[in-house]
Amino acid sequence: MSMDELFEQMKYFEEALVEFDNKLRVSMEDLRSHHDYVSPHWQDEMRREYDGQWNPLNEIMEHYLNREGPSYVEFLEIKLHKLYKYLYG
Repeated sequence: MSMDELFEQMKYFEEALVEFDNKLRVSMEDLRSHHDYVSPHWQDEMRREYDGQWNPLNEIMEHYLNREGPSYVEFLEIKLHKLYKYLYG
């Protein structure tokens, strides 16, 4: 694979990652909205079991969407910028 091809593949990956992150954010917002709507009305044993799974998932998704995802996109953008300068001056 040439450096030009690598650059194009990295650009494609960065764009796909941004799109994935945006769709994930929208999905999590929708899921939280439904969760918040049902939350005051659902207070039983099954709810406690559900919360045992929901809370860790929500925390992990928040961490990814607010820290890891943006950090990785920024990392790719820096690498793309450097590779662009190397290839095209």
